[in-house]
Amino acid sequence: MKNILLPTDFSENSINAIEYASQLFKDIPCKFYLLNVFKIPYLANEELMDQNVAQLAALEEEMHDTSKQEMQKLLEWIPKNKKHEFNTISDYNLFNLAVHQVVDEKNIELIIMGTKGATGAKEIFMGSNTGDVIIRSSCNVIAVPENQTYKPPKEIVFPTDFQIDYDFEDLAPLISLAEMNNTMIRIVHFSEKADLDETQEQNKRKLSSFLVNIKHKYYTLSSSDFEEGLNCFTQSRGDIDMIAIIGRHYGFFQRLFFKPKVRALSFHSTIPLFVIHHLNE
Repeated sequence: MKNILLPTDFSENSINAIEYASQLFKDIPCKFYLLNVFKIPYLANEELMDQNVAQLAALEEEMHDTSKQEMQKLLEWIPKNKKHEFNTISDYNLFNLAVHQVVDEKNIELIIMGTKGATGAKEIFMGSNTGDVIIRSSCNVIAVPENQTYKPPKEIVFPTDFQIDYDFEDLAPLISLAEMNNTMIRIVHFSEKADLDETQEQNKRKLSSFLVNIKHKYYTLSSSDFEEGLNCFTQSRGDIDMIAIIGRHYGFFQRLFFKPKVRALSFHSTIPLFVIHHLNE
């Protein structure tokens, strides 16, 4: 049985990610953990501390009760599936610390959570909570864009520079997902030079050996602008359902998803992102 963490603040965005998760694993036995993290705002905390510690405790208890009530409503909304078990956790804590504790205590294999999107030139694509979980957690993460309607991942783009000496365990989550959905993996290498060096060729052969039973195809795109190149590739395909990356590629990952949104990159708002953490880090 898979253990999957679903952080929620009860927003439409986070509920959408829960629906995505339940659809993605509808045929797989799963134990889902719904996590709501709450904390009294710092300013309110200071003001209450100056007045009465009891008021602070009362407010914390009220927030905890509200969280549990909203969790119950959420459980009633989630479609029933005999293969799925849902557990709720309401935690007065810092978000990243709460996630880390649940991942360790519940042996979480995957976190699925929503992204907030970007609405202006100075906005960041991914909400701070989602971004922090991806960067700081050792757990694999699927980030689901807001308003994303579930589609089985039949086409996954996997960008790589062929610099990582993958082990099978590194690719196992991607391979498992591909086997579940009869997925085509499109492996995209961006380079200003056409030829790979010896190390890259060796890593490419090793990657191919792991994907021998998975439909896959290689692409080499000459582009000095990685972001624009990946954007053009996903647009030209028109049927990409997910982008998967190995967490070691934080350089281009941070450029792609955390820099100020200088220009519109369409896949930012439409395609789920699967971040797989490199086991040898």
